[in-house]
Amino acid sequence: MKAFTAQQLAPMMEGTLIQGDPGLTVTGVSTDTRTITKDQVFFALQGEKSDGHAYLEKAREAGCRVAVVSKDVSLPEDMALIRVADTLKALQALAKNYLKQFPELKKVGVTGSTGKTSTKELLYWCLCGEYRTARNIKNLNNHIGMPLTALSVEEEHQAAIFEMGMGDFGEVDLLADIARPQMAILTNIGVSHISVLGSRENILKAKMEITNYFDKDSVLVVNIDNDLLSQENWEEKEYRVVKVGRAPGSDYRIRDILDRGEEGVTLTLDFAGEEHVFDIPIPGVHNGYNGALAVAAACELGVAPAQIAVTIAQCEHTDQRLVINTSPVGVKVIDDSYNASPDSMKAGIDVLMRAEGDRKVVILADMLGMGPETEKYHREVGDYAGEKGVDLVLTTGKDAVFIADSAARRLGEDRIYYFPTRDEMIGKLDEVVRPGDVVLVKASHALGMEKVVEYLLKDRS
Repeated sequence: MKAFTAQQLAPMMEGTLIQGDPGLTVTGVSTDTRTITKDQVFFALQGEKSDGHAYLEKAREAGCRVAVVSKDVSLPEDMALIRVADTLKALQALAKNYLKQFPELKKVGVTGSTGKTSTKELLYWCLCGEYRTARNIKNLNNHIGMPLTALSVEEEHQAAIFEMGMGDFGEVDLLADIARPQMAILTNIGVSHISVLGSRENILKAKMEITNYFDKDSVLVVNIDNDLLSQENWEEKEYRVVKVGRAPGSDYRIRDILDRGEEGVTLTLDFAGEEHVFDIPIPGVHNGYNGALAVAAACELGVAPAQIAVTIAQCEHTDQRLVINTSPVGVKVIDDSYNASPDSMKAGIDVLMRAEGDRKVVILADMLGMGPETEKYHREVGDYAGEKGVDLVLTTGKDAVFIADSAARRLGEDRIYYFPTRDEMIGKLDEVVRPGDVVLVKASHALGMEKVVEYLLKDRS
């Protein structure tokens, strides 16, 4: 973050400096006293389970000398305090006003039901050969994380990518208002959050909030092969729409996605009258689509295809998203434990079946947010595992029992293991999984399946 004094910060968040030296300078923002540094301003956020105001003294002990509060607090005068009505809204206001300091910054928003993080990372690699680029670290894509990302932009940056997650109407609008992107990518519309929004059509409406602050010069890059997105009347939009997919009439037409197993995919795209080939070192055909969206966005921002081909080939995996490691005893683990939906579950199974190894094993837990059709979506995954001929299916969780039941109908009961809890599953892994197996671990993040990955990979010799 650019340097600001406490006196300069206060009006940027509609706050009042109520004590301390107005000349104290900060160059960063923190909401966590466990990682705070002395040059950061601390925001005392209030949540359901914790209140940042209780940690103000810890922030001071760590060297922090500027804090944003919404309550009466008693701290020594060496601590500058900025009083606001709501610390979270103040953080968001600061992020919005901070980005206004960079009028030349190329800003891209990324949203969709699945593939947001992968597309964001691929776009970063597409752009980094031409522009110094900022982007969300890991999954900081919500009402707190994205403002923190905005505040990490430095004067050296020429472009910034903002992944925007959501769970309800208005959430993408909030993030789009902060970032005001000139370009956005819409990866697809699936069923994530359907329990809240009620229908895929409503999910589309919520995701389209990313265009709420577009003008006639703005650009939306869409996956035109997604069934719902293919039905939209894009010609009526007041901004420009760039279509990506296999469908005729696509501006960036996918000719082929060659699956190279664990090595990734090779994407062949036709655009501007020429054919271009890109090697993407992330496994899964679905990442060919994510890559195509990223390539299209980068080209629209003026990056040469030849330059993109060089840098996208260097893209690195994101933690807990199809990361492949081998344990000390020779079990190959595909860690895709960060999140899950029916489409991403199936895509993960596809990657598993292409991986080299002896038995193909899936370890799956619940997909959250599936609404009234939860059983249907979990059974779809079980059916898919059966269709693909997975050797063993291990499941845990309330709804994953439907995955196990449907898979058993195709594979037989002897190839299915269901555990009421994750810890019970971990206790049996040594009996079920053996050296030479390839194991996919996937579930919604709240299930904590990274613990299963950690157990499989640790040295128990």
